[in-house]
Formats: sequence, C-alpha cells, structure tokens
Amino acid sequence: MQNKTYLTGILIITTLVAIVTAIMFINVKPAYLSPVISPSVQAAEISMTDANGNPFHMSDQRGKVVLVTFGFVNCPDECPLTMAHLKQALEIIGPDSKDVRVVMVSTDPARDTPQAMDDFLGVFNKGFIGIPGTPEQLAKIWSDYGVEVLDGGETHSSYTYVVDRGGKQRLTFLPDSTPDDIAHDLKILLAEN
Repeated sequence: MQNKTYLTGILIITTLVAIVTAIMFINVKPAYLSPVISPSVQAAEISMTDANGNPFHMSDQRGKVVLVTFGFVNCPDECPLTMAHLKQALEIIGPDSKDVRVVMVSTDPARDTPQAMDDFLGVFNKGFIGIPGTPEQLAKIWSDYGVEVLDGGETHSSYTYVVDRGGKQRLTFLPDSTPDDIAHDLKILLAEN
C-alpha cells in the first residue's frame, strides 16, 4: 500500500513538472534580433502622394508590417545596400512578404523626382513605395520620425523603422542588419495578429 502511495505521489509530481514546463514554453515569445522599441509607440502619420501618383497614408497600412526607411536615389552606398537587404529579406520570407510594405521617404527633395524614385526602387522591387515631396512636406516626416537630414539630404539616418500590423513602431533595423536577421524578425511580426 505504501508503494502505491509513493508511486502515485511521483506520478503527480512528474505530471505537475510536465505541465509547468509546457506552460513556460508556450509563454516564451521568440526573441527579436533587432533593437526593440519599448514601449512601442504609434507610428507617425505619413499622408503623401507616392512616386507613382497614388495616395499613401500610413494609417491605411493597418494589417501590414511597414518598413520605413529614409534615403535618396543618388546615394552611392548605404541606400542601395539597405534596399538590397530588404529585397533579400522579403525573398527569404517568401509568400508571406505580401503583407510587408517597404517605404522609402526621400531625403533629397530637389533631385528625388517621382520618376527617379520609381526607377531607383524598381531595380530592387516594383512594390517598394517611394515618397517624394517638397522640402516642407518631407521635413515634417523627418521630424516626426526623429530623422536628421543634413548636406542636402546626403547625410541622414540609416535606420529602418518597423511598424507592426497595428500601426505601432516596434523595431529598428540597423544599417548592419543582415537580410537573414531582418527576415527572422519580420517572420515573428507577421505571425502576430
């Protein structure tokens, strides 16, 4: 009788340990590889006409993950590298990339015409969205996102701001983020509802 009570006790303890372990694993969220914005903040509205002449409103992007980057089409290095990395990351993600929007806001309003932006971004992905504008229009967006633009647009933030499906800024991709790291973090965000 004592052996039966002992075995029942071991069975109960083993079951409880298994349940607690399962709960711990269920509640563990995947870790992002990029810097997390905590607490997340509502992404500033961008309400402009894109390089293709279509209205673009950040608030209309709910349900999508939006990557907002700042650059100019005559950039010799950092901007093309960023676009190439984002293109590769979306290719890694595959079909789920349909729920990701890449938006490049111009830092050079004098030279970034709609056609120039469309041509530049089209080299990487025809779905990438260019936001040209007047210096006044763009300055507001730069300010809203904390981007400092100097030297006629040639010196600017090289971060990509990641906005989740609910319109909150959640992550920042750094200039040295690899396509694999970007894809890893996007997969986590895309899995969220």
